[in-house]
Amino acid sequence: MTTSGTSASGDQQSRPAQLAAYAAVWGFGFLLLRVFAVSGYDWDTAYLVSTTLGLGEGVTLLFGSLMAGHLLTALLLLWVLPLLVAAALWGAPGRRPVLILLAALSTVLLVALTVSFHSWWLPPAAVVLLAVFAVIHRLPRDHRVRGASARVMARVGVVTGLAVLLVAAFVQTPWVPHERIVTTDRTITGYVLSVDPGFLNVLTDDHEFVIVVTSDVLSRS
Repeated sequence: MTTSGTSASGDQQSRPAQLAAYAAVWGFGFLLLRVFAVSGYDWDTAYLVSTTLGLGEGVTLLFGSLMAGHLLTALLLLWVLPLLVAAALWGAPGRRPVLILLAALSTVLLVALTVSFHSWWLPPAAVVLLAVFAVIHRLPRDHRVRGASARVMARVGVVTGLAVLLVAAFVQTPWVPHERIVTTDRTITGYVLSVDPGFLNVLTDDHEFVIVVTSDVLSRS
């Protein structure tokens, strides 16, 4: 009994460490995909873009990326939100508070996308997909479709993480606003990734990394 209790206690203590390790690997993968995606998957440009990132920019990079790729975010959210709600209703009860919180945040994003881009089809489509999960849940327990649905709901965190990685890999718009920079000799359209003393680090619309001397800038809009 003592050995079994010690083993269970050790598993519980190691779980936070495992989650932290998974989060670190996911964060590194997200960062790597974003840097290559906005660089047009060019190695040299990706290296230059990586030099503009600071240690405290993770949250900005994540939310900026989701907002920049609003169409892909909407399509993925259309699947993830019903899955989160279904997992909260019919999945393991131990994870219910976290799933409800994630579902609430996803609902806010869905409403914002609907209102901002007049995508009025999003909420009805999400309700239809939730209804599909409800129908599947009413199938016999030994039905293959219900079994597959239960396995997906049990791994809803993995599915959500993969959805965000898809955004990271395919959205080539950077996480900062698009600008028109007029200098003394030319006009550049692109994204100011960082501002260093005396310089602007700009990624152009053609995925070219350009360093602009601040004193040469006439206007930014």
